[in-house]
Amino acid sequence: MVLSARDISKRYGAVQALDSVSLDLAAGSVTALVGDNGAGKSTLIKTIAGVVVPNSGTISVAGQQVRITSPHDAQAQGIATVYQDLALCENLDVVANLFLGTEKSRFSLLSHLEMEKTAR
Repeated sequence: MVLSARDISKRYGAVQALDSVSLDLAAGSVTALVGDNGAGKSTLIKTIAGVVVPNSGTISVAGQQVRITSPHDAQAQGIATVYQDLALCENLDVVANLFLGTEKSRFSLLSHLEMEKTAR
């Protein structure tokens, strides 16, 4: 597994947003996260992306348990998130949207090849 989330729980006061959710993501696969409004989809993604810190549970990347408490931590593990289409820049391709604000550069020039390699 490229990424495994195990028994992730998140509570906001009296609201249990995530209750022992587990998810495995395999290399080369496409995974859809589907559910009703308020089901916890966004909370789970934000937890994996380091925007939300879970109350309990673990995340492993390439078989190694990691601690993700910020988007910077997630990015260091190769995790990037592009939120709903409202946050996309229509004039940019997928790779450019993924690295928006954190572009890789060399000698003050954008390194499109390096960003594409990292995104894959």
